[in-house]
Amino acid sequence: TSIEVKVWLELGLFIKRVAQAMPQPQAFSILGDCASSLCLLTLLPMEECAELLKAANLITMKKKTFGVYIFETSKDVWNDFLQFHGLWEWDQMGIAESTKAKIKIQSLKKLSPGKPNDPKRGWVHLIRIGKCKAGETVTPSLQFNDGVVLPDITLHLRRAQRALKVAIKPHINHLLGTREIIEL
Repeated sequence: TSIEVKVWLELGLFIKRVAQAMPQPQAFSILGDCASSLCLLTLLPMEECAELLKAANLITMKKKTFGVYIFETSKDVWNDFLQFHGLWEWDQMGIAESTKAKIKIQSLKKLSPGKPNDPKRGWVHLIRIGKCKAGETVTPSLQFNDGVVLPDITLHLRRAQRALKVAIKPHINHLLGTREIIEL
């Protein structure tokens, strides 16, 4: 529908604006609300961010038993999305990239002070936003496993966040009202 197309276009524009505002590339978890997640980057509540990603067909939701939901992402779907918006090309780095990395699971959770380190690792779908310099690479597993360094909040980043919120605000109530409220 027109709302899904609008959301899809606005998310692409948001990622482009964020990439231009970032002084260095950064990887963000597509699912969840950890310190370095796409949800936190948008500054939207988790339910709204999840509905936006669902409306744009960038995540899918599968119902499991006992009311527990599983969310799935596809590297190919995300790369098609990024390629459509001119953010990624097969033969060059671009200003955004969809990737999967094996990272410490605890880096995706909000931990209580004094909680011991948990060495468990798992595969997580991430999006790198920001242009790499020639010869530079971003290793998401190192970023997450060694401690996430959040991007500086700049005026341009705040403008990107505000532009997304203003653009999708008229559609949020419709998305939340017509679908089950979910959490990533």
